[in-house]
Amino acid sequence: MKFSTAYLALYNAAQACGWAAILVVLAIGVAQRETPEQLYDRAAPLTKLVQGAALLDTLHAAVGLVPSSPALSLMFWVGRGNALFAITEPIAALHSSWWAVVMLGAWAAAEVIRYPWYAATTLGACPGWLTWLRYTMFIPLFPVGTIAEMALMWTSLPELQSRRLYSLALPNPYNWAFDYHRFIQIVLLLYPLLWWQLYSSLLRARAKKLGGGSSKGGSSKGGSSSGTSGDGSRPPAADILRQETRTKLLKVQ
Repeated sequence: MKFSTAYLALYNAAQACGWAAILVVLAIGVAQRETPEQLYDRAAPLTKLVQGAALLDTLHAAVGLVPSSPALSLMFWVGRGNALFAITEPIAALHSSWWAVVMLGAWAAAEVIRYPWYAATTLGACPGWLTWLRYTMFIPLFPVGTIAEMALMWTSLPELQSRRLYSLALPNPYNWAFDYHRFIQIVLLLYPLLWWQLYSSLLRARAKKLGGGSSKGGSSKGGSSSGTSGDGSRPPAADILRQETRTKLLKVQ
């Protein structure tokens, strides 16, 4: 086994275990009817660890270890990182919001499928049911997580404005101003578009993996491999020969 293969398998397995532990902690807390703040405080430390380490996904794509887009991977991580590290974590009032719990739960539920799939695929031993889960469960989980992220950003706006978090006012030695509160307002406007870019890329990947593009049913469509016409009828060459024969017969008559 190559070192890169072993490394990726171990990394993805470690991420899968981390996210599974988060999901278990949240499930136990919900069963015990803990408050949102208690649930968040239990799950947040490990979430920060595994989500921070997930930046390696972008590095793996950038150096060619995995066949993923570094730009999309980075966009995905920045969106989550901003919601967790810059918004939810420093604003204590958000820890008692159910949106924080929903966000962590949706992330964990998605990752306990995604990372095991990565690990199994790296080892060449991925079962079909896991592939189906990988390319199906994101359909409900991704929107739920995104809505929770947006809700937390929206709720944070008053405190971002009052505390001037991450903002830089003039005058300053850099002669440059930055208003994080205004930045998040712009992000909220752009978030649905950015989210759709990621979501649509996943939908296209799902169609490629599960849509039958390489199956028996899909191989007859498009005419690329079997020579059939787009509607699955006889080959175009046979149609041409039939037309030429008909033309010759008409000339003889």
